[in-house]
Amino acid sequence: MTKKAILGVSVLLVLLVFMPSCTSGVSQEEYNLLQGRLDSAQGEIDTLQANLAALQENYEGLQADYESLRGDYTSLQASYEGSLERLKQSELEDPTWSELKEFLELDDTDTLPYTENSFDCTGFAITLRDRAWRYGMRCAFIELGFADGTGHALNAFETTDEGLIYVDDTEADQIAYIETGQTYGLIHLDTVKSEYITCTGDPGEFWDSLTYRTHSNPFSYDYYVDYQGRLQFYEASIEAYNEAVDEYNNGSTKWSNSQLTSWRENLEALEEDIGSIFYKPTEVVETVEVYWD
Repeated sequence: MTKKAILGVSVLLVLLVFMPSCTSGVSQEEYNLLQGRLDSAQGEIDTLQANLAALQENYEGLQADYESLRGDYTSLQASYEGSLERLKQSELEDPTWSELKEFLELDDTDTLPYTENSFDCTGFAITLRDRAWRYGMRCAFIELGFADGTGHALNAFETTDEGLIYVDDTEADQIAYIETGQTYGLIHLDTVKSEYITCTGDPGEFWDSLTYRTHSNPFSYDYYVDYQGRLQFYEASIEAYNEAVDEYNNGSTKWSNSQLTSWRENLEALEEDIGSIFYKPTEVVETVEVYWD
């Protein structure tokens, strides 16, 4: 387009150079009109040349970016192929519980956006399985069938020190608890611990010194049942404490200030113990299908 415009103007210049000598009959008005057209064409040429220079500069910048990205791609491709080759030469291994927890904390599968019918629980489970595979960990894909006809997908790891551990990474790092005929349970990863506060006695009198118990298997369904009991105790004690404070502020002498203070401190300790993210029981598990790498 630029060359044609320049050529057209060049022809016009040639005509104008010879026009005064060859066509003495041209009026001053016509001459001025042609001169104006020439000036306008020259302005367009200048604009096109400036645009061409800018485009050339942009092109050179894009070319440099392309070469840089191509180099990055080549490097990543070589790294990926190297990783695949190393994995082909070694077998997947079962992790320890601490190794599994470290992997889950570092991995960001749980932060991926949930999209109905596109990237749902199945997408999370497949992604975590594939990433565990690249990490060198043996991982299972689990399909659950619930009694109400719905289903769910998650993962499992056979740890060398704690046995089978179910992991549900759908929008959070969660340890799952599965037993056919029972509700599907979840506890946040950071809340699973073998030693925890004992929740016995009357939740309305939770001001005595705290006691602790140790569970032999924090990944068993029995642990989940116990956790739900602790959660219910906490909620009942919170409600009772708030009522006691209201009555105390209205003049009741049923509780002393020291009892209420100890009660509040115990509730704060229990809140930290059970965590701030709670998952209520969901559907009853009817079938469990396991697919290992």
